[in-house]
Amino acid sequence: MGIYVKKKKFNILNIFLIFLFVIIILTSLYFYIFLKKSNFDLSNIVVSEFEEESNQIFEPNLSSYLKKEDVNFDEYFTKNEFDQNIKKFIEENPDYILGVLREYQLEQNKLEQEKTNQKNISSIKNLNLAYHPMYLGDSSSAKIIYEFVDYNCGYCQKFHQELINVMNDNSLKLVIIQMPILGNFSEELTKLALASSLQGQFQVVHNYLYSTERKSKMEDILADLFLRGVDLDILKNDLDSQEVSDFLSTHRSYADEFKFNGTPATIIGNEIIPGYIDSDKIIEILEKEFS
Repeated sequence: MGIYVKKKKFNILNIFLIFLFVIIILTSLYFYIFLKKSNFDLSNIVVSEFEEESNQIFEPNLSSYLKKEDVNFDEYFTKNEFDQNIKKFIEENPDYILGVLREYQLEQNKLEQEKTNQKNISSIKNLNLAYHPMYLGDSSSAKIIYEFVDYNCGYCQKFHQELINVMNDNSLKLVIIQMPILGNFSEELTKLALASSLQGQFQVVHNYLYSTERKSKMEDILADLFLRGVDLDILKNDLDSQEVSDFLSTHRSYADEFKFNGTPATIIGNEIIPGYIDSDKIIEILEKEFS
């Protein structure tokens, strides 16, 4: 099908004017689509040019004459030319391309961080609602600190003393979440602490395992705990109990929920702190979160 659809016979002048009209339209389309002239009104220019040539013989209706499927744009702007122009633009404007990519990445990071923050807040709410028998300090305090620990972590031992210093001057509840990640001996000590909670001796065992008096061999550790009032028969029986296994599984799920991969890690209010911080920083966060 041609570009024109006519039912009547044209004279030579009309044929010439129509041919000229087609040329004008195709030229205008080329400038409008591929050279991207701003504020380029195709219909007004075509009508204006055509009226001058025809002395206002008629006013063409573009929708009647120009059909999208009749124009083969590949004749004017091939895919290869388009690819070459894009390649040239990238080569000549690397800073612009990198800037766009950086802005995109920053925006994606921001969106991801917002999603993570919302997820963490929800997880902290669930943590606050759970039952935690392993804790130090004031059980009724509204100021709760969650500490994720490994008893073989040197920074955990140092951080433990910082927390004790803060607790001496403040009414706090310090909930201990076991996170044994430094080998089999770490897990054995974790089970020891969890089992001790079943006979109400968690605080005694926890403080001992972080003290400078802690021995390096398990038999020596058990002897020291016996001297501190821990019933070893009950303790050994509880080590392989379902309660201790459930506690350990629950604590691991907490660490996975917050994606912690190292100790110490702390949650104060809605703030998550990976790694070691000193007592001054702990107090600063407490004031911000619980003021």
